Order: sequence, then structure tokens, then C-alpha cells
Amino acid sequence: MTMQYKRSIQPDLETIVPILINTWRRFRKEGGPADLLQTREFRGVVAALKTLQVGLHEEKSFLGKDYFADHELLGAYLLYPWVIHYQQALSLLGELPIQPKRVLDVCSGAAPMAFAALRHGANEVIATDQNTVALELGADICGRYGLPISVRQWSCLKQPLPVSGSFDLIILGHCLEELFPSNTTNWMERQQKFIDSLLQKLTPHGFLLIVDSSLVDANRRILQLRDALVTAGVPVQAPCIWKGACPALQAKDSPCYAQRELEKPRLVSEMQRALKINLGSLKMSYLLLRSPKAQWPQLPEEKLYRIVSPPVETFQGKRYYLCGSEGKKNLGSHISVHTNETRAFEFLRRGELISIENALEKQHSFDIVQGTTLKVEAACGKPIPEIVSEEEY
Repeated sequence: MTMQYKRSIQPDLETIVPILINTWRRFRKEGGPADLLQTREFRGVVAALKTLQVGLHEEKSFLGKDYFADHELLGAYLLYPWVIHYQQALSLLGELPIQPKRVLDVCSGAAPMAFAALRHGANEVIATDQNTVALELGADICGRYGLPISVRQWSCLKQPLPVSGSFDLIILGHCLEELFPSNTTNWMERQQKFIDSLLQKLTPHGFLLIVDSSLVDANRRILQLRDALVTAGVPVQAPCIWKGACPALQAKDSPCYAQRELEKPRLVSEMQRALKINLGSLKMSYLLLRSPKAQWPQLPEEKLYRIVSPPVETFQGKRYYLCGSEGKKNLGSHISVHTNETRAFEFLRRGELISIENALEKQHSFDIVQGTTLKVEAACGKPIPEIVSEEEY
């Protein structure tokens, strides 16, 4: 049986953004419009977001600190980064082959990714963070949307997990550099030990989702972590089809990250303009890992590849970089007018999983010719076409 969990969840930001604004207002104990910020308020939020950006990504002075203890920073997080992180998780959780029942969100903050898990139908979601005020704001957002969530204070490097049992899904979003700064001693070993401890808390068919930014250092960290986990025998659900050493790490300046559609309500567009952020799509590094007790996904026998680049214009025409069942390749076409068998080439997107049959192969290249069949096997945000037994899930 080829299994896919195909439920498509829309962001519903027209409902959620007013909830975020009203939560922000109650947190500040101020009145005002329900669906927009006044000029003074907007400028204050932008200033706080600039402080967050500098402290986390430029000077990195916030690493290892509870910066949400500053209520200006925590409030500002609700009105821009929350929306981005929520949409990232909403897309990535669509790649799960099952609907998770019990979910643990680690370093959840104001719970945008826990919220995404609830929207994907999870029965029980437990959000944890060192900052209880952030968790309470996240719980308020979930409650006002009509979704139940449990929250627990947890300093994950200092305390044992305050809940028992195993989980169908554990989420670890945008916190690896904060937990294990790369300028500290033995950070890779400590990071590996922590990830291993989370993997041990999964059910036999559970998943660990790790999400980070697409910035160079964060992306390289995720790719290196991927190699270490694969070497240790941990199977990858997504995005990797290739089971060997990551090809992107073998080449200089060769990042590998996901790119998805970004829904931008007015507030987000205005924040980006004020912050001079040129972001038209969601870009993130991620790993969706299986329990160490599971096997790699069993896939159909066709040659399967991820599209790992936008279209690249060359003297041979448009080409894409691929990574899949036979490592890294690139794909182009010798056909000017495509038929139904190859028309997908004209619309390929980074992150899609494709199958290729009867292409012209030369070294590391595929070219579409007469008789080639090209098919999108999994769109962005959808699970791979995995073959499972009737009893497995």
C-alpha cells in the first residue's frame, strides 16, 4: 500500500492575525483597534524586532539568555516572527505520513509550532519553554482560536522533562544555536546528546521535526547534524531521499534548504517593509526524522529526486539541481514543446519530489527527451509516496 496523509491545512491568517493583535494589546494592557496597530505602536514593535534581529543573528548577544523576559521583545515576537514560524510548521507538518496524536513542542516560546500541530489535528499538544509568560500567551492564542493546549515550564538543559510517556511527534524549532552556541566548548557533542534524548522519547512510529533558518550557519548546522544522525542509524523521513553523506556539504557555498509559499497579511507586509526584509517566500532548514526504532521509508522503485534549487538559467536552457536516490544530479530538457508526460518540467518548484524515467543520462545530468516521463510524486508540504504494510500505521 502506498500511503499519503493528504489533508491540506490553510493558514487562516485572516482569523489568526486579529487574535495576535488582541493578545498583544491585552499583554500590554492597552486599548486600540482590533485589526491594526497605531503609528506609535507600530514603530515600537519595529524597534523591538530590530533588537531581536541584532541580538539573535548579528551580535548574537541573546544566545543562551531568556530574552523573552523583556516583555517588549516577547510582545513584538507575536506580531511578526510568530506568523512566519507558524506557517513554516504548518507546511512542514504536512509531510508527516500520519496525523500525530500526542505532540511535544520543545523551546516553544509563544507556541506557533504547537499551534500548527493542533491545526493538523493532534489530540494532545504539550508546549514547553523556560519562559512561562511566553507559554501563557501561546495558550491564550490557542484558546481564543478554539484549540486546547497544555503548557509546562521546562529549562530543557537543566531539568528533567516534566511530563511522562512517549510522543508521536516532537518539535524543536529555531533554538539549536540558542541552546548550543557554536562558540562554546563541545557544542556538537552536547547537541547530539540532547537530540538523542528526544529521539528516545518517540513512539516506535514517531517523528522528530527540527526547524531552523536558511541562513548559512544555521543551514550548515542542520546538514552536519543530518550526517551525524544518519551515520548513527537514524532514518530520515524528509527531505532526504539520498542515504549517504550530504552532497551539499561536499561543495563550497552549496546550501540546501526548503522554500514554500508565504501568505503575507497586511501587518506582515508592513513589518517587512519597515525592517527592510526582502522575503517573498518561507525559507527554512529542516529535518523530519523517524524514531531510531524505525527503518528508512520504503519507496517505489522509480528514480526519485528532490528539487533543491530554483530554476537556473544556463547556455543549455533552464536547469534544476536535484538530490535523490542516486545522489546529486541536475535536470534540463531537450524538448521545446512538452507533452503530458513531461509538462511538469515547466512548473517545477524547489522542494518537490519527482520521478524520472527514460531520461538521457550523462555523468551527473538528466535531460528530458522524447519518451521521458517526469512526474511530481510529492508536492511541497506533502508526504513522500511511501510503501507501508496495512498494519504499520
